[in-house]
Amino acid sequence: MQEMQFNVRRFEPRDVSACARCFFEGFFDCPLTDADRAFLRDYAQVLIEKCTFTYVAECGGEVAGFVCGSYQKSFDKKLAKWHEAKPHYGAWIACFVKFYLGGYKLSPAFKAQFDGFFRQARERDKHTPMECDCELVALSSRRDFRKGVGRALWQAFAARCRREGAKIVRLFTNSSASYTFYERRGFTRVWEKPYSFGGGRSYVYEFVL
Repeated sequence: MQEMQFNVRRFEPRDVSACARCFFEGFFDCPLTDADRAFLRDYAQVLIEKCTFTYVAECGGEVAGFVCGSYQKSFDKKLAKWHEAKPHYGAWIACFVKFYLGGYKLSPAFKAQFDGFFRQARERDKHTPMECDCELVALSSRRDFRKGVGRALWQAFAARCRREGAKIVRLFTNSSASYTFYERRGFTRVWEKPYSFGGGRSYVYEFVL
């Protein structure tokens, strides 16, 4: 498959809806309603604002993927507190209160898939060792990711980490995701564990810069 040329740049507020679409296409495969899309946009906003930095890759003026990174306090307290996308804490609270109270009116198909995704994330937060300089929080691209968008995003991410002195990047993924993408780029699996519910396993991968 022929690779495409992507322009990788820093995230801008106008990119939220496109990032939400990429996030959906990277993790879910069910039909969407307008209510589902509204929630995805709010969730993507929260995800991006909670991270230190985010890059997007675009081709032909259209965003095709994004990557988020979060520096750890043990590496650099100043960098860990820095957010390129200004956090809106009130919006975070409103998003999750609305979600838990059923205010988004999510479709049954999407809610079932998102509940599984969110349950995995919560178990990760409780049990996964993430001692590192920078965590790769999310790398999400459209379904044609094999055309080079993931590689372009990772290269920009790694270059940013090197410039700021980070030595170790870690990420969480699972056995239903494209973890082989990271293995092909030199990541080493340093931890794994079966989920406490259903099937599948969770993994932590590490890359030494």
